[in-house]
Amino acid sequence: MANFEGFAGKVLRLEGGFVNHPADKGGATKYGVILSTWKQYGYDKDHDGDIDAEDIRALTEDDARYIAKKVFWDFFQADFILNQSIAEFIVDWGYNSGRVTVAKKLQKLLAIQADGLIGVQSLNAINCADQQNLFDALKVARRMFVDQIVAERPSQSVFHEGWINRINKFRFSN
Repeated sequence: MANFEGFAGKVLRLEGGFVNHPADKGGATKYGVILSTWKQYGYDKDHDGDIDAEDIRALTEDDARYIAKKVFWDFFQADFILNQSIAEFIVDWGYNSGRVTVAKKLQKLLAIQADGLIGVQSLNAINCADQQNLFDALKVARRMFVDQIVAERPSQSVFHEGWINRINKFRFSN
């Protein structure tokens, strides 16, 4: 079974510290936690009466681990995915591109109902698939996804190389 702790350190290293790039649709981000997610699952860290970019700036690694586990790892039920490499890749893609969007892409790739919800059928399809082939197909699908984003929204091209580098940091392991 996949283990969250193996993923948590990796995602924190990949995401890094506070950024607020004007072309980033997520806005203020720290450790990959965006403002809209923190507004939904976090709290007013600086106690000034609102949740804003300053609260994102104040996030700790523990805050980010909480979000990564509760919002992303648990959404994909990654504790029940047998292969750590596949669990990490799926969750990381969801972390970057939206959980439901990625769940549907995954389900289409697995040729099952694409409802955007990860349940027993999705987990069985993931775990019963040839793991190396599934991992390779996920990487191809994710590359195509980021290429499509840039083709449709050229302002996002500033992030393309970083997205591809991130995809390439993931390697399959049994």
